[in-house]
Amino acid sequence: MSTPFLHLARTPEWQPADVVVFQATNTAAVMVNLDVAFVGEASEVHVRVGIFPGWPTRLALPLQAASGGTLFLPRTPGRFKAVVQGANLAFADLRAVRVVPTKGAEDMVVFGTAEVRHDWPADYPLPAEPLVDELHQWRTRDWPGKARNLADVQASLQTELAGPEPQFPADWSRYGGWRAKTFAATGYFRAEHDDHRWWLVDPEGCAFWSMGVDCVRSSVPVNVTGIEEVFSPPLPDAGEQPGLWQCSGSERHFDAGQHNLQRALGDDWRGQWLDLSRRRLRQYRFNTIGNWSDRELQRRAGIPYVFTMAGFPSAKTALFRDFPDVFSPEFAENSRRFAAQLAEIRADRCVIGYFMTNEPKWAFVNGLDLGNQILRGDQPSASRDVLLADLRAKYGTIAALNAAWEARFAEWDDLRQAVPVAVLARAATDTEAFTRRAVERFVSLPAQACREVDPNHLNLGLRWAWIHSDYQLAGHEYLDAFSINCYQLRPDPAMIASLVAKTGKPVVIGEYHIGSLDRGLPSGGIRNTRTLAESVNAYRYYVENAAAIPGLVGAHYF
Repeated sequence: MSTPFLHLARTPEWQPADVVVFQATNTAAVMVNLDVAFVGEASEVHVRVGIFPGWPTRLALPLQAASGGTLFLPRTPGRFKAVVQGANLAFADLRAVRVVPTKGAEDMVVFGTAEVRHDWPADYPLPAEPLVDELHQWRTRDWPGKARNLADVQASLQTELAGPEPQFPADWSRYGGWRAKTFAATGYFRAEHDDHRWWLVDPEGCAFWSMGVDCVRSSVPVNVTGIEEVFSPPLPDAGEQPGLWQCSGSERHFDAGQHNLQRALGDDWRGQWLDLSRRRLRQYRFNTIGNWSDRELQRRAGIPYVFTMAGFPSAKTALFRDFPDVFSPEFAENSRRFAAQLAEIRADRCVIGYFMTNEPKWAFVNGLDLGNQILRGDQPSASRDVLLADLRAKYGTIAALNAAWEARFAEWDDLRQAVPVAVLARAATDTEAFTRRAVERFVSLPAQACREVDPNHLNLGLRWAWIHSDYQLAGHEYLDAFSINCYQLRPDPAMIASLVAKTGKPVVIGEYHIGSLDRGLPSGGIRNTRTLAESVNAYRYYVENAAAIPGLVGAHYF
């Protein structure tokens, strides 16, 4: 018997390391999302998880997800990413687990059995028939332009390669800037305000608005662990074609994109792919190669690009998720090592700038208070030492702090143990002030180190997933632009204007997209339309609205 939702009330048998396991079948033709809520006395932590269509899925999520210590849960067969929303729900406060389809999908999911158990499932059901064809396309649906066989793909690509060389429009500079509006040329990209709006300025001095696309690369690795049977014909043997496989721990990833290119273009596929990609970027009027793109393509295409920095500095101790112990000497040293990678691009005039990182995972919790996170546990850290020193400097005596926090600490070292949550609720003014100081150091130390190695290019920031707290603006003085990712139907002019006013910097959108549900894979991504035609219109709507915002200097399609 199926139900429109699942609700499991806590029992005495539940243990902190337990796993909630339930069955769900998506009866729609495309992916749908489920909302798994870990319910406490006064708060909830949610996990958003997508499930494939036509696949009787067994889902397993650890109760420890309620702590919020991990943003993305390990992948299991039959589902997409599982993203944790919220944090700090202790096991002692957990009262129930509730599962419902997200809005609009209420009638598309059939639930089966559900239980909380001590161990992870040993196996996961697979669909009755294969879902992926020989060209790694979704087998169970059709769409205009779907490749029918390898010969058709080969003929199409060869025709494209033999076509005329695409060119930028005549009124574009060699870098894709606008010749009709010019500024002083410095030989490198920079930003300037013309008393009306912000612009990027290309090395020739031409006004530049960055139209980019991310992930221009030949490699498309797919996590096929436990789902190899959904591919028909079977995937190539790893022993015979090891270059198509990547193994990490128990996971196996197959490079479907490279496999198709090898078969379609032959042994010299890579050179032809580089040529095809360069041609398409110019033909589609992109003047920027975005984040996570092929380095050889960036070097050879003659098209401006952004450099993707790797390995944002960490420390042995993390305060929450990926937020490091920023006051440790280790973080400062790792910031210098991190910056050294910019030596490679220092003299490259096609580089617009660099992103130091992307969507810090710790910032996925609205209003996260790092000072609160430190004090709610007993982990020693250099950051805890600094926080306690700040409190001593402000209050002088433990009695004065007790009066302000309505607490009963006997001595300062009591703050090296976990502070009761009720007391922390009265300490927010102090912990939030420390949070801003910590975030400023999180941004400023690597940014200063980057500036020392590469003074020529723009520091484009950290590509925040969204802005929920002003402390995310801390350290903006060390950046040349402020970056966000924005998966809305259009960027919000008021929000962009607010960021520009508070930081004094132009804004770059590092990611957006509007997928379609009628072609290709059964998911259109974070934001989608029903048809490709609607997706094209939505793309144009987004770009035209973005370009009209005076503080916005570029947007890159993911």
